[in-house]
Amino acid sequence: MSATPANSKGAAHVLHERTPEYPWINDLKDYLKSDWQELVDGEFVTGVVHGTWSVQAMRGWILQLYPFIHAFPKFLAEALLKVEDEHARSFLIDNIRVEKAHAEHWLWMGEGFGIEPREMLGLAEGERLLLRDVQSLSDWLWFINAKGSLAEAVAATSFAIEGAAGDLSLALLKGFDAYRSREGVTINPRTTKWARNHAKYDDEHPRVALQVVGRYATQERVRMKVMAAARRSLQLLNLALLSAARAFSGETQILVPRAIMARAGERRRSQQPIAFPDRRIVDRRKMAASAKELRRHG
Repeated sequence: MSATPANSKGAAHVLHERTPEYPWINDLKDYLKSDWQELVDGEFVTGVVHGTWSVQAMRGWILQLYPFIHAFPKFLAEALLKVEDEHARSFLIDNIRVEKAHAEHWLWMGEGFGIEPREMLGLAEGERLLLRDVQSLSDWLWFINAKGSLAEAVAATSFAIEGAAGDLSLALLKGFDAYRSREGVTINPRTTKWARNHAKYDDEHPRVALQVVGRYATQERVRMKVMAAARRSLQLLNLALLSAARAFSGETQILVPRAIMARAGERRRSQQPIAFPDRRIVDRRKMAASAKELRRHG
């Protein structure tokens, strides 16, 4: 069963619309279809829509993805430094303004699922390590926006991530109903604010992003890199969401991934005294003095 049908209103339209101004953009969309579909119709979204993820799993991915959401305006700011025209500059500045507000809305969503804001903020400030696959997503967006071309950065961030977020938001809005009666969950307008806003804004942002990409990717070599960058963003976002949901899918009440807790427990159980090498401790200065004395009398 498709969680977000292609003919539904939302960002999925962007993937299926033709772009006559830049014919090669249609090749980009065709290239991304399978990865886009895997993200918006795959295991993660299906679990949300049908309520099969535990509440703990829902809390887990909301918590783990917050640092990424928190940093998102900074990714866009890196791309802004490469802009050479007013249209792209205005687009990114407006996008940064919108995304700053969305970080607070994510905190509200977490609160609705019983997560303290200070826990999410602490994770964003580095108080605990993120899951590897979640950290890889943030590392990739930092890299491509700081080191890639403007076309690569916008394709990977404002088109791929924001476009897919529009479809993911539609799935979240549908799936929240399945959690409304779960213990410790409160679904209200604050809880759904992030999803409602992204379903709206991310219907238009990816279209403008493609116009920017089309204007800046004028060489075949750059276009190939644009396609690879957008695809990697989709794949890493899917991996981050899945890894976080799976890692927290147990019923433990502490928001630490089960695998990390298990490894820590094994280390504690097997802890042995640290064996230091059995070396003689000597005074090197006395040894040097003795050697010098022997050479003098030798």
